[in-house]
Amino acid sequence: MDSRSRSELDAWLDRRVALACLPTPVHHYPRCSERLGFELFVKRDDLTESVASGNKIRKLEYVLHQALQRGADTLVSCGGIQSNHCRAVAWTAARAGLSSVLLLRGQAPAHATGNLLFDRLLGAQIRFHSVEEFKGIGDLGARVCEELRGQGRKPFWIPIGASTATGSLGYVRMMKEIADAGLAFDRVYCALGSGGTFAGILLGHHRYGLPGEVRGIAVCDTVSYFVGETVRIQKEFQDQYGIHLDLTGVERWMDDRYVGDGYALNTEKEWRQLIEVARIEGLILDPVYTLKAFLGMVGQAGEGIIRKGSRVLFVHSGGHLGLTAKNEELERYL
Repeated sequence: MDSRSRSELDAWLDRRVALACLPTPVHHYPRCSERLGFELFVKRDDLTESVASGNKIRKLEYVLHQALQRGADTLVSCGGIQSNHCRAVAWTAARAGLSSVLLLRGQAPAHATGNLLFDRLLGAQIRFHSVEEFKGIGDLGARVCEELRGQGRKPFWIPIGASTATGSLGYVRMMKEIADAGLAFDRVYCALGSGGTFAGILLGHHRYGLPGEVRGIAVCDTVSYFVGETVRIQKEFQDQYGIHLDLTGVERWMDDRYVGDGYALNTEKEWRQLIEVARIEGLILDPVYTLKAFLGMVGQAGEGIIRKGSRVLFVHSGGHLGLTAKNEELERYL
């Protein structure tokens, strides 16, 4: 990255609405480290805020700034019924004095639990759509925004996960926190769910000249899908901000072997891992993202990809509230 791109990126990092409690701490976990054979550190982005906890709020600081600049009065977004992102959008709208409309994939449940309960508590207008309808989410979102404009409202559309160049700036900022603290790691691991967090970490890693390598563990889809999403975000950075990042060979930094039974579906092995980490360190992973990413990191260590004694940073992207919607499933293993 040339000096012009670095200075332009730094300027864009200041264009945000402060929502999260930053910087989040980095904790060392000695008992996990002993078992895994490397020094495990965790970036506690589950502590960004209590209700809006997790990685999404970092992205939404930049998205909200953009929405307010355009005079929006309603945030519109989409996700699964237990979407961490949608819960964060509902909270962000309430915090900023805006309305929110959430398009959720799936049939309305008899009772609201987990993230959905908080969506409703925060006043979001919720619309449920079938899996088939969700395949055309871009068109669906455009129709909903047009409907709202017809009612005299000013909607702002936020794609799933806020995984855009604007949203990814939140994770460039996270890497700035690492650099400012003078921390260095041999590897940085994060979950790959919609690609924005990973793209931001990669860009920040290059911007601040940090050592080591970045690794993304897919919790859904395939490496080829995430290569496409990362390249899309890269192009947005180029087109919108004039910032270029060479991502040649980005597929080498991704691993899709730990999706398990699928997105938001958990195996016994996954639950056992979650319970073990909770009981030896008091660290609670979430069942959708960080649990699968943690297993991927452990798996790579077992393959010798992570060298003994290495310093590894795991990004905890939050999602605890999703556990309350899976309590019956989890209880079978407690």
